[in-house]
Amino acid sequence: MATVTNELSTELDLDDLVHLENMFVEFGREDGMAAGERNGAIEGRVMGCEKGFELSREVGYYAGCAQLWKTLAQMDPERISEKSLKKVNSLLDLINSFPRQNQLDDDVVAILDRIRGKFKTVASALQTTERYADAPKSKMFY
Repeated sequence: MATVTNELSTELDLDDLVHLENMFVEFGREDGMAAGERNGAIEGRVMGCEKGFELSREVGYYAGCAQLWKTLAQMDPERISEKSLKKVNSLLDLINSFPRQNQLDDDVVAILDRIRGKFKTVASALQTTERYADAPKSKMFY
């Protein structure tokens, strides 16, 4: 009986293994980048909506207070002085200058800081302790 021996090559080509590993690393990186772009866009939209809502709620609060003070001045002119009414109107003008659309050239934070400062000035002139409860306490943390 004749013996037939089939020799199998057990020699591994290391270059092919290194190339295979690099190929899988590259596939994983590409998949991770694509998933990160998708998730980042979604998270960015959600965060933008949340921040936009917070800003508009704060500006709306200031606008509501200013409108109330203006109405009070019209109903009872002796209650709010002419000088204070000018400050209220100045606050309303500043609030109306706050951008309603997303524009790159508007410095929303600077305008909001001016509105906050003007609001404090008007509230002080009217001798009221009115303040926006969720406003940041200090610029250092904003």
